[in-house]
Amino acid sequence: MDERGSATATQPDDGARLTDRVAKLEQLVEELAELVHRSGAASDAPSSAPRTPDLKAPSASSTGTPASNAPDAAPSQAFTAPAHETPAGDDPFWALRALKERLPAPGGVVYTGSVDVGQGHVEYQWGRPTEHLLQSDWAEHAESVAALGHPLRLAIMRKLLDAEHTVAQLVDELELASTGVAYHHLSALQNGGWVTSPRRGTWTVPVSRVVPLLTIITALEKG
Repeated sequence: MDERGSATATQPDDGARLTDRVAKLEQLVEELAELVHRSGAASDAPSSAPRTPDLKAPSASSTGTPASNAPDAAPSQAFTAPAHETPAGDDPFWALRALKERLPAPGGVVYTGSVDVGQGHVEYQWGRPTEHLLQSDWAEHAESVAALGHPLRLAIMRKLLDAEHTVAQLVDELELASTGVAYHHLSALQNGGWVTSPRRGTWTVPVSRVVPLLTIITALEKG
């Protein structure tokens, strides 16, 4: 499977169609990100964080994390919403409608976020066509998914989303039994790619994992 997500058994014509869908999806992600930005412009000051052209590239105004630290991705096309565009708040399904218009069946999945957390301002976007999602090996994600499957680990993630913490601080704030307990759960989260230790003795959530984490929490809401 190549970086575009096409299976090795895919025929040339199917591969071309899949590549075309990826390109359309990348453009759509840019459009959705622009709509999110425009819908919040009336109430928020313009963000100082750079808007990156890559599909996967995160940015953070507080840490200055460069886009080059993000996973490789195909460049997406810039897009400016027309002046007559209906404000996002007027249509609760604006993102879904835009996705269906830009990416015909079998469609795809897109998520994006522009958030202010303790770490600072973070922008992130990611999308994949349905064919790629259904052809990929889901078992490869088991460790990352399992790493979040513990109440204490989610509590640790919530703390680290606000700011870097030392193990001692986590033990104190979460009333853990020992530093050994903290290291056990931090190790599982690190192996799953959810936390990192930028300096010896401190832990944080990587910028590239902030919006994916919040997306998972949003997806788990019952409604």
